Amino acid sequence: MNRGVLAALLFAPAVPRAATIAVAPGDDLQAKIDGAAGGDVLLLATGTYRGFRIAHRHFTPARPLIIKAAPGARPLILGKDYTGYLGLLSDSSYLVFDGLTLENSNQPFYCTSIDHCLFLNLEIHNTGQEAIHLRGASHDIDIRHCRIYDTGHYRDQWCEGIYIGMGQPPFEAVENVWIEGNDIHHTGHAEGINLKARSTHITIRGNRVHDIAPGTATQYNEAGISLEAADLTFRPGVDPDIWIERNEVYNVTFGRWANGIQASTMGAKIVHNHIHDCQQYGIEFNDYLNGPGVCPNWLYGNTIADCAAGAVNQTTLPWKDADPGPNPNGPQTWYASADPAP
Repeated sequence: MNRGVLAALLFAPAVPRAATIAVAPGDDLQAKIDGAAGGDVLLLATGTYRGFRIAHRHFTPARPLIIKAAPGARPLILGKDYTGYLGLLSDSSYLVFDGLTLENSNQPFYCTSIDHCLFLNLEIHNTGQEAIHLRGASHDIDIRHCRIYDTGHYRDQWCEGIYIGMGQPPFEAVENVWIEGNDIHHTGHAEGINLKARSTHITIRGNRVHDIAPGTATQYNEAGISLEAADLTFRPGVDPDIWIERNEVYNVTFGRWANGIQASTMGAKIVHNHIHDCQQYGIEFNDYLNGPGVCPNWLYGNTIADCAAGAVNQTTLPWKDADPGPNPNGPQTWYASADPAP
């Protein structure tokens, strides 16, 4: 062997081997997370654990940090009351949360400027406000095959199942989010899924959003799945690449409004959804902030039935009754999860 090659092999820094770390209910989960390295898998046994924080931790697609249920286990991350967080995440990347249950806190997952993170096979319920909130400069996030329900025990107007962005200026650019195969219901008087201004490259596909009662006397929540108005100061006229496809939305009843899907000046491809049993419209247009730069909505192949006010309300917004073609986006593939069949 060449002496230079041999020397390089002898003196190359050792790469630590990834570890599978068994975590039991009596263990300090925060300490286990703080001590974990890239590539480690924390396997949680059945039992109850406290919440955790992850900040300024950056991993890689080849060596992510994985926090998941052990085979056959049902670990519960449990709060004390409707205050605080269970998973407070900031400025971190390549994290996986798989097969956990989170209960009894204000906002179970509150995430600021995270990227390449996966929320898979979770059960989140009994919350004070929203279940999963993505904000800041967060990007490349998957939320797949989760059960989210029974939110809003503290503030029932701010308790969305999934909340993307911020509801007031300065708006935040959350992008590349894939929301698929979730079952979302009973979210107080908020939406099941809510996208705020500057959300871009978002796909909401194959979810069941049902038994929603949106809106209070002081809060404009209008639908099971809602797109807020576009921020016309941000890349006006640029297609935000929002896809709402193949979802089932039903049993949307009066809080203050009761629409299946709300389309707005943000624009979206709303295709092949099954919407039924809403006490107002199947698809409702909101033309707030209508003006230059508004993006058209595409409505194609939707099935709408038994909505009391009708299938689609009248609107001044531009929209197209045409096939927008295939969605160019997709879920992340760097982690192999045992996702249930759709």
